[in-house]
Parts: sequence; structure tokens; C-alpha cells
Amino acid sequence: MPKSRHRKKPSRRRSGGGPDMYAALIRQVAYLPLRECRINDDWKEGRMASISFARDRPDGRVAIAAFCVDLGCLGVKSAFANPAMSVAEYESGLVRNQPTCQIRCDSAFAVKLIQGAHDYARQLGFSPDPGYRYAREIFGDIDPACWPETIEYGEDGKPFYVNGPHDDVETIMNHLTRKLGPDGFHYLFLFGAAQEFDLLNDEDEDQEGTPFVDLRQFG
Repeated sequence: MPKSRHRKKPSRRRSGGGPDMYAALIRQVAYLPLRECRINDDWKEGRMASISFARDRPDGRVAIAAFCVDLGCLGVKSAFANPAMSVAEYESGLVRNQPTCQIRCDSAFAVKLIQGAHDYARQLGFSPDPGYRYAREIFGDIDPACWPETIEYGEDGKPFYVNGPHDDVETIMNHLTRKLGPDGFHYLFLFGAAQEFDLLNDEDEDQEGTPFVDLRQFG
């Protein structure tokens, strides 16, 4: 899967080889037979979903798309697609060699989860990874309405931000605070971000000055 990251809104370029061309390529293979759809087995606990779709090509290869989705706040953090990948490369890169176990899931559920996370993040003012513009074409005629169950976004009725290693944490935190107020969201800091923002009180530091608690919540 691609590395998780949250990017600023990309500039709109109309040159050849851009998102429009990739979208057209993926759209051409979006109605091939669906080979499988997979998701990490711990997506509920971590509120972060790594989802892949694979469609069988007549030539023995597969068309694939992969998404890293934050259900807590940021939506689609990364996305990419490839209209022609070998089965061996797909199974090695997107099925076996992942940090957590990738299990098969219902494709309607997967599309509903991705689109719902995208819409939730949009309401908060966050844009998806630029790759989402073309990778989503892999959905083809999959109907998310076929999955009747509700999917929860955020945590306990509020957005829940957990920083990733490639996030612009300061920008995201400032944006959430301006939009929702200091009591309007939850957050969990990893990767040393709590120390960077000096959000811990002096009494929360050990004798060497290193925070021993990296979890804080608004509200």
C-alpha cells in the first residue's frame, strides 16, 4: 500500500498523463470481473482501513486500486490504481506483504466505507489524496447501497484525529480547532507530535523532559 499522507489540495493541471488520463484508463477496466476485494482485519480497532480491489483482465493480469482510509477524520489519505499488474506482483505487494492481515470483504461494503469516509472528511474541510480522482473509477458498477449496515466515522460523535508519520500535524490541528473549537474533536498523538506541540503539562514529563503520555483528548 502507498504511504499514508495528507496533502494540500493539488494544483489543477491539464497536461497529458495527468489524472484525467489515468481516470480514463481505469474506467476502461472497471467493468471487468471482480477478482476480490480486501481490507485489513483490524480496521475497526485502528479506525484506519487499507482496502484493495482487483479485477481480472482477459490477458491474465489484474487491474487494481488501493486506498488508505482514515475513518476518524481525514478520509482518503492515499490512493493509487494500476490498470495492468501481474497477479504475482499484486499478491506480493497488496495481499501478503502488508503490516496487518488482509482479508476478503464485500465490495459494496468497501465502496460504502471509502465514499463515506471521503464525505465525512469533506464536511470537515479535508480533501482526498489526488490519486482518489482516478483510483475510484475501479468501483465501476459496485453499488454501496447494497450494504445496508451503518458505518461509524469519528469517535463518540466527534472527529477523531490520529496523526500519521507524513501528516502536517500543525496545519491539521489548527484547522480542526478553528472549525470545531477546542472541545469539538478528539485526538491521539503518535510519532512524537505531542512533544512538538507542547500539549503536555510540565507534570506529564519524566525527569529527562520526555513526555511519557502521548494521548490527549478535547472534550
